[in-house]
Amino acid sequence: MGILRRNYKKHHTDTQLYSRSSNRFLSKVAIALSTLAMIFSSLTLARVFTLQREVESLEDSMRRLTTLPSPVPPPNLPDTTDSNISTPPPVVAPYSTTAPSPTRTLPPGQFVQSALNNQGQVELLQVNRSPHQANVVNVQIRIRALKLNIPMSEYIDLSNTTARNPTTNETYKAISGESTGIVSLGAMQSANQPVVDAYVWLQVPTQIEVIDIYIPNTEPFEHVPIAS
Repeated sequence: MGILRRNYKKHHTDTQLYSRSSNRFLSKVAIALSTLAMIFSSLTLARVFTLQREVESLEDSMRRLTTLPSPVPPPNLPDTTDSNISTPPPVVAPYSTTAPSPTRTLPPGQFVQSALNNQGQVELLQVNRSPHQANVVNVQIRIRALKLNIPMSEYIDLSNTTARNPTTNETYKAISGESTGIVSLGAMQSANQPVVDAYVWLQVPTQIEVIDIYIPNTEPFEHVPIAS
């Protein structure tokens, strides 16, 4: 009997240990499953929130598109251009600017250059410093149309005139808004004005006394003295 009782106690103890071990394992499995469920739930909620934000953003964009005003069509303007002639640049009417009167201070014929492949001619009339701004040089020029039937597209844009120091090669630009602007040789002929006076202001340091002048579509003027 003693042996049977000992065997029974041992078997009962082993059963309890196995049961406890199984319970602990099942508890761990349950905790792991709960953790995974919480993670998946969090990911699902985050995805749902992201999708909701995207839908709201899309709806907002759609509302903006539907509330934009309809574009107003431009008025129908008559077509006055000739398809065989290129569109001319804007033309500044001669003598309509606020340029000072072109008083000649350079010897006649000393500074004359061809322009636009010999279709025109540009002559310097005066290159003087402004009495009110010492670093501003007023360049007065005379433009001549030499050939007949010059296209409107043949022009000289005085706003892009530059000067250069012949010693240091330093470049000086025209002052914005201070020039006759664009002068078209074709427009001059249309207005029966074979000769037009124009001007441009250049910003040149006060210590410079001689400059090279570069007018667009015109041969350069070299070693031009600046009068005070």
